[in-house]
Amino acid sequence: MDLPALGPRPFGFRRFRSPLALLRERRELRAARRVADAELLESGMPTTLTAWRADELTAPGNRLELARSLHRLVRSADARTLPGAIPLNRIVVREEAEVLRALAGRLEDLDRPVAARGVLLVDRLVTDGYGPLYVPYRAGELHWTLPRIAKSLDAAF
Repeated sequence: MDLPALGPRPFGFRRFRSPLALLRERRELRAARRVADAELLESGMPTTLTAWRADELTAPGNRLELARSLHRLVRSADARTLPGAIPLNRIVVREEAEVLRALAGRLEDLDRPVAARGVLLVDRLVTDGYGPLYVPYRAGELHWTLPRIAKSLDAAF
């Protein structure tokens, strides 16, 4: 049963999309995000692609989720808790806990706008398993990376 592309659909009706089509769409979205992220990091000039990604990165839900992730990292590094499954470099996270909390607070302050590039840098810091939060031999990078990220959050784009 083909329905016209425009117009309301009957209540409860969903157009069937194969799992393969959904997988392909997710893969394409990830690829578009990678391209936009690279452009955001390298260029200061906004484009249609970077504007779309900037809106996605600076959305309140994304900001709050990243802030929660930073709080979780600091909590996981606490000496009073047992190490979890995350291979977190607990020593360096404890040393930089105040700066990480300040970054989380900046992201949680939804009344103040943030730059997409800064949010992207926070996202990479949290999700990069080979980054300074997780790999012991890169621990020294965190000391100079965090102020750069904080400065990027306040930049214009």
